[in-house]
This record gives sequence, C-alpha cells and structure tokens, in this order.
Amino acid sequence: MPEHPTYGAAFADVYDEWYGTSDDLNAVVDLLTTWKPRRVLELGVGTGRIAIPLAARLRADDESATVVGVDESPEMLALFATNDAGGLVRAVLGDMVDDQPHEMFDLVFVSYNTLFNVVERNRQRACIARAAERLSDGGVLVIDACVIETNSNATSGASTEQRGPWQVHTATLFDAASGTVTGSITSRHEDGRVAVRPFTITYSSPEQIDSMCAAAGLTLESRHGSWQKTAFDDDSARHVSVYRNLR
Repeated sequence: MPEHPTYGAAFADVYDEWYGTSDDLNAVVDLLTTWKPRRVLELGVGTGRIAIPLAARLRADDESATVVGVDESPEMLALFATNDAGGLVRAVLGDMVDDQPHEMFDLVFVSYNTLFNVVERNRQRACIARAAERLSDGGVLVIDACVIETNSNATSGASTEQRGPWQVHTATLFDAASGTVTGSITSRHEDGRVAVRPFTITYSSPEQIDSMCAAAGLTLESRHGSWQKTAFDDDSARHVSVYRNLR
C-alpha cells in the first residue's frame, strides 16, 4: 500500500455528494451489462457508486452473479459498506495493481479516470496486464477516462464553481511530457469549513492506453464518447473504450 495520502483519503467525505450524479448510472449499467457478465471486477470501486447498482441489475437476472470491487482507501470502503447494506458486492481493501483477486472475470472495468490514480505509467501498464490475465476467454475490459488536449508545454488551469453548499476552487498544472497532473481543490462550506484536497494523477492518452492493452493481448473492440454510446471524435472530452480478450 502506498505511503502517500490516497485520493480516497482526500475526497471520501465529499465523493458521493460531489460526484454521485456525475454520470447517468442507468446508462453506465446498461453498457456494462451488454455482455451479460456473471463475474465482474471493478478496479477502484470507491463508495460503490457504480458497482452496487450494477450488482443489483445482474442479480435480478442471475442470482449467482458476482461483483467484486478493489480499492486502496479504507475511507472510501467505509462509505461503501454503508451504501451496500444489502451486501451485493464483495469489497477488497488493496492496491488495484498488486491486489487484484486471483479469480477469473467476464468483465473488468475502471471508471472515471481511476486508472490515472496509478501515477507511474509502468504501473498503469501492469494494472492492465494483470486485469487481462484475469479475463475469461472472450472477456472484456472497459476503461472510462478523460481526454486532455496535449502540447509540448506545461499548462496551468483554475476554476471556481458551486457544488451545493460548497464553493470549490480547483487549480491544476499539466505537464504534457510526463502526463503528470498536479493540483489541489480548496473547498469552502457555507458553515465555514475549509478543506484543501491535493491530488496527483498521470494522464495517458487513448492511444497510449490502446498500446498498453495491445501489449496485454487485448484488442480494441469499440470506443464511445460517453456511457450513452455517443460517437467518439476529435472533440470528445472523454472516452469509454472496450477491449476484448481474444483467447
């Protein structure tokens, strides 16, 4: 387990409040159930925002369906345990690279830029390779991630927005050469609370992810610009990419 503060430690207390409605969960679950998987693994399960409704949908059709979620953050998994009162998902406390369960899955997925929380590219590559090893014959890996316009210079950015009772100021610095995005979110609650939430991620482009997946024996089957399966093009702000295990 890493010694540095995790994303979960910094954001668990507001994660569901800020990001719980960031996606149309019905669309997410619709896409992830396309292949009618019986055994599913989510890497970076967090508070269970996706895994829990996905498990409910799968269990409604097949009571033997299994969903497992791995996360390195005890803070996130504490909230997960409260959200999953029905025990639909098996949670594993561990690193999404080194502690993937030694089981086979029909579907493995990584959502909402979580792959980029693995801050070393060789570790991202290892994460994908190990996920590929855990895919059943014909199994599918789904990766949901943002698309950043890159250039040769470091790029800074800042924004301020209101999220419910929180005023949220985000400052970032992106180094295109390394893919490193460093930043902090300073949040001020209307009751006077102030919290500074630092983060570091390493961005990999769709082409770089394609290369990692190809090295792991996976082939790109489809790519969408959203969970609603909108077309992916040069203006897309994110991609939902589906990779097939051809064994």
